[in-house]
Amino acid sequence: MRVSIIMPCYNAARYLRECLNSVLAQTMGDFEAIVIDDGSKDDTLAIAQEYARKDGRIRVLHQENMGVSAARNLGLEHASGEWITFVDGDDLLTADALETMLSGAEEGVDMVVLAHRTFDENGHTETFIPETRWMQKRGEEKRRAVALRLIEGDSVLNIMCNKLHRRSVIERKGIRLTQGLKIAEDALFNLEAALCGGGVAYVNRVTYLYRMHAASATKTQTAGEYDRHLPWLLAMRDVLRRRGAWEAYYSAYLDAAVLRLYKDGGLPGAVRHCREKALALMLEPDAKKLTPGGRAVYALVRSGLYPVCYPLIYPVQVIRRKLSEAAFRLRKKKEMPE
Repeated sequence: MRVSIIMPCYNAARYLRECLNSVLAQTMGDFEAIVIDDGSKDDTLAIAQEYARKDGRIRVLHQENMGVSAARNLGLEHASGEWITFVDGDDLLTADALETMLSGAEEGVDMVVLAHRTFDENGHTETFIPETRWMQKRGEEKRRAVALRLIEGDSVLNIMCNKLHRRSVIERKGIRLTQGLKIAEDALFNLEAALCGGGVAYVNRVTYLYRMHAASATKTQTAGEYDRHLPWLLAMRDVLRRRGAWEAYYSAYLDAAVLRLYKDGGLPGAVRHCREKALALMLEPDAKKLTPGGRAVYALVRSGLYPVCYPLIYPVQVIRRKLSEAAFRLRKKKEMPE
């Protein structure tokens, strides 16, 4: 079995037939589709069972409503393919999606990343490609660049649904989604897979069509940026420590925490709350394993001077982000897949 498609579904009856039809229309037929009904209250389970009776490649699992992460984890427990990919029950695959994904699955590659496109009922579409040029790097430098983007945030790397993961790595390393995490659970899974795996390949083709509708839109948030992301920050800290990568990404993690404070209250807010919030998350590293940049940041943290120095650090970070955004705008049209 080449590919296991894991499909968590909750009240997806309206779109599930269209989704399953796109799966069954694949040009590469050596796959299984594991549909996990997460305690739906509509006809999701009945539709999935109907398709399973028609095509033996579709398997149906059911659980009481426990959330998308638990559903995906259940699918991982039952998957048997060499590779794993995730599809949501209201989205679509292009007809050549699996074939295109596998074109990047070379020896030494454990994760394949592709472009995706959003669409809505009004015909609006938007294509997403990587925001930085991490895909042009090599070996360990490339994997580190991917991890850095996942720690900071990237529209293509974050989501699970346009990726191909080598199942042997996922199983050998015991990688699972963190249940109960309501934000960035996709990014956390991909980060752990990147830390534990080998090469990461990018194929500049759209293979996944992400449906935008009222149920998928971001809900109004009452909590601030930092408070909403705190469970993710804590879970990410645990992953970095557990995978022996805390020192390698010490400064990047601190940047991610302070960035959330900045989004809440600008530079004054970031400085004001840095010590009580962001620095409170920082565990003691093994100083000998820190990168040169990490050692410099750790020295400021340990001395208590980091909040005082942050107004000097901040302009460098802003310039770096602005240059990256400008470079992306310049190459976006040229590199956009058809």
